[in-house]
Amino acid sequence: MKKKPSSLARALPALLLCLLCLVPTAYADMGPKPEVTITVVNAPEGTLYLDLLTEETPTEHPYSNLDNYDPAILESLRSLEGDGWVLAYSTGVSGPPVFGDLRPREDGTWHFSYHGVPVAFRVAAATADEARAVEEIYTRPFVCHIVYDWEANTVQEATPPLLRFFVRLASTLLPTLVIEGVIFWLFGFQKMKSWIVFLIVNIATQIGLHLAAGVSISLSGWHFFNYFFVAILPELVIWAVEAAAYACLVQERSRGRRVGYAFAANIASFALGYFPLHLLYGFLKSL
Repeated sequence: MKKKPSSLARALPALLLCLLCLVPTAYADMGPKPEVTITVVNAPEGTLYLDLLTEETPTEHPYSNLDNYDPAILESLRSLEGDGWVLAYSTGVSGPPVFGDLRPREDGTWHFSYHGVPVAFRVAAATADEARAVEEIYTRPFVCHIVYDWEANTVQEATPPLLRFFVRLASTLLPTLVIEGVIFWLFGFQKMKSWIVFLIVNIATQIGLHLAAGVSISLSGWHFFNYFFVAILPELVIWAVEAAAYACLVQERSRGRRVGYAFAANIASFALGYFPLHLLYGFLKSL
């Protein structure tokens, strides 16, 4: 009678596929860029221009891409400069450029990006008749979405930080549970107690991962490319923690299989989790 392949043998092809996924393709200027998205509420009637006031050194070569703007509104906006404050897009700062537009995009938001986006800035907005700048200095994370209230002349986060944390946690936890759950089953773990340990361990390690990576993400961006590099060290720690947890808490199968599962599952979730994060990137950075 033909011998039935072991669970480990059935899982091996999936593991090899995951390993192949770990080799990314490199592109010029690849990787995350700083981004600021601004939604305006209680906006005035008519055309509104919006820019970022910064205390950085103005460029010696002013931008020449302002020909299509209304000169009256542009002059009104520039009246906010002075006392060391310059407009990051309209005037420009020394160093890398700022990409964006003084006018809103099709979705109604203003967007500025690339390495010249100032870390600390004040939102400045103007119509032909009036110009306003927020008094409070906003210090951005790598990617941010803020709301500017024209009437109150204030800025606040678009999404409360705690809610943003749980949404981002779900974006990695759910794919992890699916991917590692399939491999858990392939390795032959079937008892309810084993699955309870699996669930608790994954929730705990994912929360730890997000808390540990919070500073890194705020400095270098929530981005599928960045995820690949920033998560390597935390993943090694998670593998060690999970290997110890499964070896001690799961009673099914041999200890070697439990540790082997932790290695295979983390390789798989790290590799395959890269792709759903890429698909969710636009949503995650909009929070």
